[in-house]
Amino acid sequence: MKNMAKFSKSIGIIGGAGPMASAFLYTSILHVCGQKYNANDYADFPEILLVSYPFTRGNEKKIRTEITECLAKLKKIGASLFCVASHSFHSFLPSTLPTGFVSLVSETLREAKRLKISTALVLASETTIRSSLYEQPGIICVYPPASDQLLVNQLIREVAGGEVNKTQSKKLISMISRLRKTLSFDGVLIACTELPLIHAQFPIALHALPMVDAIQILSGVLVEKSLKNLK
Repeated sequence: MKNMAKFSKSIGIIGGAGPMASAFLYTSILHVCGQKYNANDYADFPEILLVSYPFTRGNEKKIRTEITECLAKLKKIGASLFCVASHSFHSFLPSTLPTGFVSLVSETLREAKRLKISTALVLASETTIRSSLYEQPGIICVYPPASDQLLVNQLIREVAGGEVNKTQSKKLISMISRLRKTLSFDGVLIACTELPLIHAQFPIALHALPMVDAIQILSGVLVEKSLKNLK
């Protein structure tokens, strides 16, 4: 029997950093609706508003202004929930955020806590790592050494350019397996919005090692919060 979920809160996505990742967040939301709520017709899905903005790279002050402008656009056209489809841009959020803002970073950390991850290997861009976004109480973060971070950077660029393949997944699995021998961690945070595209098609799975996919987690939270019966 079909679970007739009713969605009343419009989901607003600030995308564009990068475009492939924000498009993937959109499709991931649709996937959650189908898998969890059996959505398969027009009215079975929530309203999703996506602003894919050509952000100014390397200018923190300008990016803050652009994010504020995007939030205003989404609010003006009726969004009730707001998110930014970029980890590193959480360092550039305006001081005042609208009611209904859902933090990609906070929800990823919440899931890590639920899975009882105490020390996490963080797979992220160098910008996200430098910003220490995941350095929060209750979790210890470790990062790939410089040579392995170069591989992560390369894979991020490949996915941003539209390339996703099984070889990329194998490289990440090999790297993580090797790092387990030298670094002490009990879980992995896929804390980049490009790498989840690889994980979705070619799972980065290692025995007994929890993987927190930030895009998957954010998608689920946004769909849940958009339900009519939730405050």
